Amino acid sequence: MKKIIIFIFVGFLLPAFYLGVPRCVKAELQDRIVAIVNDEIILYSEFSKELKIAREFDADVTGEDVLQEMINQLLILDKARKFRITTSAYGQSRAKDEQSIIKEYIDVRLRGFIHVPYEDIEYYYYQNEDSYSGKELYDVRDEIEDYLIERELSIKLLEYVEELKRNSYIRIQLNVDS
Repeated sequence: MKKIIIFIFVGFLLPAFYLGVPRCVKAELQDRIVAIVNDEIILYSEFSKELKIAREFDADVTGEDVLQEMINQLLILDKARKFRITTSAYGQSRAKDEQSIIKEYIDVRLRGFIHVPYEDIEYYYYQNEDSYSGKELYDVRDEIEDYLIERELSIKLLEYVEELKRNSYIRIQLNVDS
């Protein structure tokens, strides 16, 4: 009886098992998750692409800076989608690319509430009068106002992103030193 069990095992089950299992199993890492932001993920391939693009413009940019910027964009994009930012062309609503959605959301949510008083424009002009090479305040008023709005917007945007980060789930799964 023992010989029959061994014969069945060696004769039938062992070859079947041997043929059923691949001889050479290759495992290859296709991509990995760099960060999780609420319900969205940032893949290593996306991160490395953004890092490469950023380094074309600034060789000193770090991976941490790029990853933080990607996280910030995802947070704002998520809020913009909840705000239902779309554009209508000929009465039809269509989705826009992510950058234009983010820009429009920032314009509506933050830029629209920034007001620069005329006194601030005047003060800035007189403080920097020599940099305007003899131009009158009236000639450069719009340029100064745009500059002051952009400056205030960048401050408000940083505050807003910090608030979004406090209220979000963010998990970074990659040590990005460079």
